[in-house]
Amino acid sequence: MKKIWKINLINNVLSLHARLSQIDKNKQPLSSNHEFERIVIFSTTALGDLLFNTPAIKAIKRRYPAAKLMLVSSDKNRDLVEKSEWFDQVAIWDNKIVRAPNLIRKIRQFQPDLTLLLHSSLGYDILCSRLGGSKYIIRDNFRHDKPVFNHWLDKYSTSVDGHIIQRKMDLISVLGCDPADIKMQFPIAVNKTPRSALSPTIGFQMGASGKNRCWPVEHFAQLAERIFTDIADSKVILTGAGQDQPIEKEFFKMLPEKYHSRVTSYIGKTRLPALIELINSIDALVTGDTGPLHIAITAQTPTVSLYVSANPRHTGPYQDLSIHKTIRIEPEAGDDAIYPLRKISVDTVLQELKMVIKK
Repeated sequence: MKKIWKINLINNVLSLHARLSQIDKNKQPLSSNHEFERIVIFSTTALGDLLFNTPAIKAIKRRYPAAKLMLVSSDKNRDLVEKSEWFDQVAIWDNKIVRAPNLIRKIRQFQPDLTLLLHSSLGYDILCSRLGGSKYIIRDNFRHDKPVFNHWLDKYSTSVDGHIIQRKMDLISVLGCDPADIKMQFPIAVNKTPRSALSPTIGFQMGASGKNRCWPVEHFAQLAERIFTDIADSKVILTGAGQDQPIEKEFFKMLPEKYHSRVTSYIGKTRLPALIELINSIDALVTGDTGPLHIAITAQTPTVSLYVSANPRHTGPYQDLSIHKTIRIEPEAGDDAIYPLRKISVDTVLQELKMVIKK
């Protein structure tokens, strides 16, 4: 949140609410001795962010096994959370202030005594939590978040040069949570399909949230040709959302037609649970820093992930490190301004891919 008038308005509303509601009256400092019975968790952004939050959510459930949990999540993650046994209630919110009153009403009906803001829209999330009646609020602050609302928080994270999962685990340790289990987990059951040792299947995730996180499509086409030449009976599948279909068309234009029968495209054809099962069934995934990478890590599917602008130290694999290969080249002057990943060669990716397939 950058607009000063919005920041001032939210702070003024929260100050007025605090005076009228007396929400902080007789409030004790937050400590590991507190026993909470009704907990709201915000994770209202992308799929990868939700998966990053699952170790902290699991730790909360272990710390407060009898507590009721309400999750506030995004529509894009609906299929992953609405039928999950992890949560007693799920509310879908798009981080827009126009739909905040409805969310506040749901939170008030839930009657929380603790809210965890693990990834959400700064300002609006605190507004909804306080007006929803939550006395205690803990927030995972990101590096770009301004400190203008910190005085409403009982605990918040500070910028550290480490993995986002560890930062969240360190944050909730104030509650007495055990931070040892850092493994991501799907909130729903996922069917496991045995992988074939005789005909390896490689997944390509060619799209991402921005072109700066995409390996050029011509590199993917060249990699596919090399895979088919070097790895007997290998197959390739393409994953991605509907907006990745132009990339799919370019890929097939660049790949020699004789190899087309060895490629199956699921781009724009799978909902989230089906995508998870698909990635769970393949032998390896080649991808930039995007949601399917984190699905693969959670599913314990080997990956080759590519980085230039993003930093894998913060958002890369953090579990089962032996089955993941991360390729990062430092940004330099003269990099392709649109596709900085272009300078990662096909030879480099193929070499790392062969190593993870062998494991």
